[in-house]
Amino acid sequence: MRSGQWLKCNFHAHANAWKGITNGKGTAKEINHAYDSLHYDVHCISNYHSIDTTTINSQIYIPAYEHGYNISKTHQLVLGNKKVCWLDYILPQTLSNKQDVLNYLSADTGTLVILNHPKIRNGYRRDDFSYLTNYHCMEVLNPAGNSFPQWDAALSAGKPIFIVGDDDLHDIISKDRLGRMCTYVKVKERNQHQVLHALKKGRGYGVLIGPNQHPDSIPKLNYLVLKKDTIQLQMNTAASTITFTGQNGKILASFSQTANAKYVIHSKDHYARASINYPNGTSIYLNPVFYTDSYDLAQTAIYPDVRTTLLYRTIGFSLAGIWLFGVFVFIQGKRTIYITLPFNPRTMLKNRFKNRKKPSLLN
Repeated sequence: MRSGQWLKCNFHAHANAWKGITNGKGTAKEINHAYDSLHYDVHCISNYHSIDTTTINSQIYIPAYEHGYNISKTHQLVLGNKKVCWLDYILPQTLSNKQDVLNYLSADTGTLVILNHPKIRNGYRRDDFSYLTNYHCMEVLNPAGNSFPQWDAALSAGKPIFIVGDDDLHDIISKDRLGRMCTYVKVKERNQHQVLHALKKGRGYGVLIGPNQHPDSIPKLNYLVLKKDTIQLQMNTAASTITFTGQNGKILASFSQTANAKYVIHSKDHYARASINYPNGTSIYLNPVFYTDSYDLAQTAIYPDVRTTLLYRTIGFSLAGIWLFGVFVFIQGKRTIYITLPFNPRTMLKNRFKNRKKPSLLN
């Protein structure tokens, strides 16, 4: 990756939706205005199972929603699809359940699937990443918790999974998470297709924005190139440290007080990714370079356990029906809900006692 057109992005933010049932304060308009003021090029409203169209006429509009209504917060961010998928498993999910959901979400080739905040509630276990496929990126940077061990687990299993950094904003009124994380992607043209393509190909990096970092002076990558077996990178400003990380999260090399770094990648490394840290708390995390004997990094799909999947799906749909009925009752408020029965319980009880024989004192 050499110098080009870099776009600053946030793909994960929640507005008030579903009549306030879900966690989101403020309007989509307020959120978009806030990110415009911080000069983000791309910012999505990703309400739960609802696609916001407030900015549908903008130059880079990306349909987005957060998928998942299960107990363990095993959630996914779905970009580029105009239809919401409702399939989920409410109980803590097995590996088969997780894979079944990912298979459904990624069925449309134009869709990009991101695993949201894997660290939260252990929604995705580290062991899962040796097997899970049919997703493209991982939300490694999230204010609720960063997921580097989970990312390294996927990379160590040979999965070409790329980094995303998001604010996961839920309250635009307090702005407590606004402008804390972002993702930069390199594109040829400013449109939805180019942004999603860049994310799928790893042409970008994640940024943890320091508390004293001016939004318009975030350090940028000048280039990252591979010459035979040597990774060379250059930032536009000197960093405190530049560190290369490899298989199983092992530190491979580290450099201090420099804007340039080189690393010779070996076959035992399998991959190498760079982290760049600055004194003001800003950190930049580049996508990995893989050591492989093939240019094909396609993921080998695994197939769910059909019986377990059907069992959990049945239980899930039953609980979802109960939950939706509860939501319906909540929305109705104080309105009285009448349920018509095919019989009258009061009449039945009255007739039962009327026809009951009186006890006798005679033997």
